[in-house]
Amino acid sequence: MPSAPARSKTQPSTWEKELHRFIEASGNTTHAFGLGRLIGRMYALLYLHPGPLSLERIATDLEISKASASLTIRQLEQWHAVRHVPVSGDRRHFYEAETAFRVIVRDGLLPGIRKKLSSAGDQIGRTLHAGTPSASDDRRASTPDVQLIRKRLKAAASLHRKLDAVLSSRLLENLL
Repeated sequence: MPSAPARSKTQPSTWEKELHRFIEASGNTTHAFGLGRLIGRMYALLYLHPGPLSLERIATDLEISKASASLTIRQLEQWHAVRHVPVSGDRRHFYEAETAFRVIVRDGLLPGIRKKLSSAGDQIGRTLHAGTPSASDDRRASTPDVQLIRKRLKAAASLHRKLDAVLSSRLLENLL
């Protein structure tokens, strides 16, 4: 009975192909949320790898520059999605993924969302309390226009308060 042909070292296995597809799909997902493909691809690479990877290895595996890898890894660190891992006897920087998604959401993403939401709420409030345009304003808004704008700003302020309440709730904290 003839033996199976030896697998070429240059041809990836089905498993390797699926891992690659997972990494690419992760990039497509983060891109769809406006975060860029690289951030998803890098997180997925680290998430699937059983141990820490050097920045050089990350750049090589993703076929990107070390500078791009460095910028992206910093963003992932800010989100608590990856952490720097010292490797004894090696001066290079190594990283591994945070695999507890609740930690990433609770400690990394939610604080950033709350900060941006707070800033948006502040601006909504300032705009609402700015008064009405004066006759000397370059952009002379009619009374119905001003009323419409105020109505929309009040709706935005209401939504902001609700989102802030949800994001600051004990229930959400307990879920995470």
